[in-house]
Amino acid sequence: MSAAVSLPRHLPVITNSELRTFRRCAREHRLRYRLRRRPLRDADTLRFGSLFHVGLEAWWRADAAPEARIAAALAAIEGLRDVDPYDRVDAEELILGYTARWGDGAPVVVGVEAQFVAPLVNPQTGAASKTYQLGGKLDVLFAYGFMEHKTTSEDIGLGGDYWQRVSALDSQVSMYTVGARALGVEGPCTYDVIRKVALRPKRATPVESRKYKTNGELYANKREHDETPDEYRERVREHIAENPERYYARGEIVRLDHDEAEHAADVWQTARAMREAELAERYPRNPDACMRFGRACEYFGVCSGQASIDDDTKFRTATSSHEELEEIRT
Repeated sequence: MSAAVSLPRHLPVITNSELRTFRRCAREHRLRYRLRRRPLRDADTLRFGSLFHVGLEAWWRADAAPEARIAAALAAIEGLRDVDPYDRVDAEELILGYTARWGDGAPVVVGVEAQFVAPLVNPQTGAASKTYQLGGKLDVLFAYGFMEHKTTSEDIGLGGDYWQRVSALDSQVSMYTVGARALGVEGPCTYDVIRKVALRPKRATPVESRKYKTNGELYANKREHDETPDEYRERVREHIAENPERYYARGEIVRLDHDEAEHAADVWQTARAMREAELAERYPRNPDACMRFGRACEYFGVCSGQASIDDDTKFRTATSSHEELEEIRT
């Protein structure tokens, strides 16, 4: 189940991720999308999101029976190499909980990872850009709308700050509404959010910090050995089963005409700034974006002069600006 639209080769695609990167830092945009240099190792947060997304994609592609979906998702996760065993446990147990939460009565799927291209429209004139087109990939396409999956560490309680931000301003929902329309589907976005497991594996107590009872046993809060993945799995499974609302939430998001108009203006202006940066060959750094989610940007060493973007031990050259798009090459 998939859908794809071919793109005229002379018009580069810009995606929501690319636009978000440029808004964050023009220099990062140049390194990632113009030079196509990517870190050899993704950040931990990105790796888990990609791991779980592989499982969800297989889940939605499988037959509708919950057992078939679980089997397909777990097989897809198992097939991935170089995965941290505890991350694998998290992903597998979240899939089981996801099926328990949403497996019965799942809607009929029209497409999974449905690619789209759509014109980048000048909101003032209604004319299509001759420089760029929009592109992307919808996680799940239905006859009446589409679904987007997200993993997050934030509180996903309905009505909270997370949902207020998504419902009002999320640019991906707005762009993908345009994308679904390009694929012939009009309807809302079902925003499908999965919270990452808050638990962490228990590690062995450093030798110098261990305290023993008179009988030679460690005190209860001390450990001689790391918790095994199987031991960790038991705790994770129990925690998810006891807190399903903490880990799974869905909301329907609709973009009205004025929302789409605001988004179109935002995208047009951002694309225009991207083009001006290309023509001037100037990509200013944004020091305010060097730290995100408690870690340095992957390109911090390059921008600060401590590393070279040409260092193949740290970076690779992507095959295209948007490797995630199978049919679209820029």
